[in-house]
Amino acid sequence: MKYSFLAALLLFTAGRIFAQIPVATADQIVSIALETNYDIRLTQADADIAVLNNTRANAGILPTVNLVANENFTVSAFNQRLANGTEFNAAGAPFNAANAGVQLNWPLFDGRRMYITKRRLEALQSLGELNLRTAVQTTTANVLQSYYDIVRGRLQERAISELITLNEERLRIAEARLAAGFAGQTDALQARIDLNQRRADLLNQQNSIASAKRILNRLLARASNTAFEVDENLVNTYQPDRTALIEKILAQNPALVALQKSAEVSALSVEETRALTKPRITGIGQLSAQRADNGAGFMTSNTQAGLTVGANLVIPLYTGGNLRRQVEVSKLAAQQAALRVDIQRIMVETELDNQLATFQTQQQVLVLEEENVRNARENLTVSTERFRLGQANGLEIQTAQNTLEQALSRRNLVLYNLKIAELQLRFLAGEL
Repeated sequence: MKYSFLAALLLFTAGRIFAQIPVATADQIVSIALETNYDIRLTQADADIAVLNNTRANAGILPTVNLVANENFTVSAFNQRLANGTEFNAAGAPFNAANAGVQLNWPLFDGRRMYITKRRLEALQSLGELNLRTAVQTTTANVLQSYYDIVRGRLQERAISELITLNEERLRIAEARLAAGFAGQTDALQARIDLNQRRADLLNQQNSIASAKRILNRLLARASNTAFEVDENLVNTYQPDRTALIEKILAQNPALVALQKSAEVSALSVEETRALTKPRITGIGQLSAQRADNGAGFMTSNTQAGLTVGANLVIPLYTGGNLRRQVEVSKLAAQQAALRVDIQRIMVETELDNQLATFQTQQQVLVLEEENVRNARENLTVSTERFRLGQANGLEIQTAQNTLEQALSRRNLVLYNLKIAELQLRFLAGEL
């Protein structure tokens, strides 16, 4: 029975192998996310809307042409007396009037507001593209962080499995010494307690990995039970350069560039609002036809057709200060947008320095933790041999095993932290 858990673990591992569960690399996971993630698809729709809105007609530059037609039929009592004494009287006389026309309205001048609007629509289209890039970068970062969390879980699972093997060996030695009468029952009991604890840790770790996989599947917009494995590698070869990263941040950081484009849109809104205070001239043209039929009266029918050309002039003289208020509000909004750019620039540079410090610190810590793992393994080997020879008690080997467990856990965490710091640096630089 003491080997039942190990046998179950081996069967579980073999089942995964023979089931040929696909191993997905980080690049493959990101590729899937870019095609299926809901946030990206929603932002893509917003960008497409901005493209559709960026037209000369939407800016008011092009004319509008409408076909207008109507017909009215009236039945009424009619009494008409002309100057020459002629009199017309009718009860229930029908009257029919019909007209149709093609109307043209063309803004000729509005203080260049329509051209400013077109520039604003172009800026909004660019902003939509930037927001899409931001969504892509953010989704990529979230997906990779979730992926590396699973990798860290797998490394921790491997470490616990190693400790289970070592605990099984410790239990075997303790039981052998107990059977030979060289040791008391305490060492064997403690070894069994520690072994069961490690087995429980393994079950909890496997459950944690399964939960992390469901989270990643949600980000990939696929069924939560979709099976996959990860490349269990957290080796880091990234070498960040602050100067190069600063240049990339200023040029392509998603959040910063999007705020800069928003500030540009706000500045154009100020010009657009100012144009409301200027005269507006609209060209008018109409080709029309009219016909009226009277059931009674002096004129029984009338038909007209003709072309009308003209222009409307509107000069704002007094609006109760409303236009001035709109201009001031838009100016304040533009100032706020510019301030947000400065705030974001400072925040990004601060975050860059924080992540660089974290990355460099974790590199140094990794060297120490790798040495700790080597020393802990060697210490455990010595303690196990001393325990085998009866030169050490169970407490010594238990302490050595706990030391190795802690060293492995810390080493795995440092590897993960390095990957996350690299991920954050690349995200800040817009490199994902």
